[in-house]
Amino acid sequence: MPRLAALLLALAAACAPAGASPSLARPPKERARGPPSALSAAGSGSSAKAASWDEVNLLAHAVLQLGHGLKEHVDRAGGQVRDLRARLAAHEAALARLESSADGAQQQQQQQRPPPARAPRRRDEPEEPEAGAGSPGGPAAGNASRGAPADLAALQNLVGLQNSKIEELFQKVKQQQYRMDKQNLQIKSLQSKVNMMLPLYAKGNEMEKNPKQKMDVRWSPDSAANRSHGAGSTLPEAPRFPLGCHQLFLDGSPSNGVVRIRPPGAQPFDVLCDATPGGGGWTVIQKRQDGSVDFDQLWEAYKTGFGNMSGDFWLGLEKTHQIMRDGRFHLLIELQDWEGNAQTVQFLFSLGGEETAYTLSLLGPILGELENAMGDFPQLPFSTRDRDHDLKGDANCAKHLSGGWWFSTCGHVNLNGRYFRSIPRQRHDRKQGIFWKTWRGRYYPLRSTVMKIRPVELGQGA
Repeated sequence: MPRLAALLLALAAACAPAGASPSLARPPKERARGPPSALSAAGSGSSAKAASWDEVNLLAHAVLQLGHGLKEHVDRAGGQVRDLRARLAAHEAALARLESSADGAQQQQQQQRPPPARAPRRRDEPEEPEAGAGSPGGPAAGNASRGAPADLAALQNLVGLQNSKIEELFQKVKQQQYRMDKQNLQIKSLQSKVNMMLPLYAKGNEMEKNPKQKMDVRWSPDSAANRSHGAGSTLPEAPRFPLGCHQLFLDGSPSNGVVRIRPPGAQPFDVLCDATPGGGGWTVIQKRQDGSVDFDQLWEAYKTGFGNMSGDFWLGLEKTHQIMRDGRFHLLIELQDWEGNAQTVQFLFSLGGEETAYTLSLLGPILGELENAMGDFPQLPFSTRDRDHDLKGDANCAKHLSGGWWFSTCGHVNLNGRYFRSIPRQRHDRKQGIFWKTWRGRYYPLRSTVMKIRPVELGQGA
C-alpha cells in the first residue's frame, strides 16, 4: 500500500502542469515583460511538447508499475483467502464430528436412562390421549429405543460364548499336544529297547544254527544252585555270567567292551565295561558323545534304560541299582568342552531303589579340581518331567531344563540335558544343554560326558 500511494502522488504531480492555464504555467518575470515574440513562442511550444511526451512516458511507466503491484496484491490476497477457506472447512468438519459424537452419546444415555415416573392424575384433570404408534413417544419409539441395547447385549453375549469356546478348544489342543509328546517319547524308548534286543536276537539265531559252538562264560558265586544234582545228568547246564565288570577285572580277564552280567537276584543284562589303564573294573552307566539319542525321556525310560552302547546311552536306574545293591560305589564323571579341555569329578555314593525315587546319597566329599555342583544336600531323588521329585517346590526342573537328573534346585548341574553340536545363540536354549556350573557355567553346553561306577573295595585295593 505505501508503494501504491507513492505512485498515485507521482501521477497527480505529472498531471498538474497539463491542466493549468498558460498564465499560471509562465514564470513571474515573463508576465511582467508582456507577450512573448513569435520565435520565443515557437521555442517554448516545442519544449512544452517534448516535456509533455516525457511526462506521458513517465505516466505510462507509473501506470504499468501500478498494475503489476495491484496484480501481486490481488494474487497474494487470493491465496490468503483460499487458505482461510480451507482452514474454515477443516474446523467445520471437526466441529461436525464432535457434534455427531456428542449427539450419539446423549442418545445412548437417554436410551439407558429409565423413563421418569408420571405424577398421579387429578380427578379434575382431563385424561390425556395415549400416544399412538406414529407419535414420538408412542410404542414404536419405545420399542426402537429398547431394541438397540437389547441387540448390543445379545451380540456381547454371543462374542463371550465364542471366546469361551475358543479358549476351551485351545486347552484341548494343548492337552493333545502334551499327549502326543508323551507318546513320542514312549515310542523312542521302545525303539531304544528294540535296538538293544536286536544283537541278542541275532546271537540267539546264530547259536541255534551252531548248537555245538562253545560259549566263553563266567561263573557267578551262586553257580552251585544252578548245577545239576547228579554227576551223570545229561541236561545242558545254563550259561554262567559274571557279577559285573569289577569281577572280570579282579579275575584278570579282559573287561573292556559290552559284556553280559548277572548281579545277585537279577536277570542277565548287557553293560559296557571300561578297562582304564591304571585301574579298571568300571561300569559305564551314561555316555554322551554325538547327540544320537534324545535324553528328554520320561520316568519309565530312565528306569529301564535307552540308547545304544556303541553311541549315546543311559544304562537305566533299575539296572544301576541292581549292580549297586547294598553297597558303596565310586562315581567317576568325565567332562569335555568344545575346545578340547577335560575335567574329572569323583565321589562316593549309594543308590536307593524305586521306592525312594532312586535317591542318590552322597557319602563323601567331591574329589577333583572342580567344585561341588550337586548342592549341599546329602540325598537327592531322581526327577523327570512326569515325576517331579526335585527340591525346588515352585518349579519342575526336569521340564524347565531338559531330561532327567538328581536335581537339587534348578541350574547347578544337568548331564542329561539337550545335546548341542555348537553353542546356541539363545540363552533359553543354552540353559537346557549339558552343563556343570562350577566349570564352564550353566550356559555353556558341554561336548561329551561319561559316568562310570565301581565298588569302593575295588577302588581301595587298586
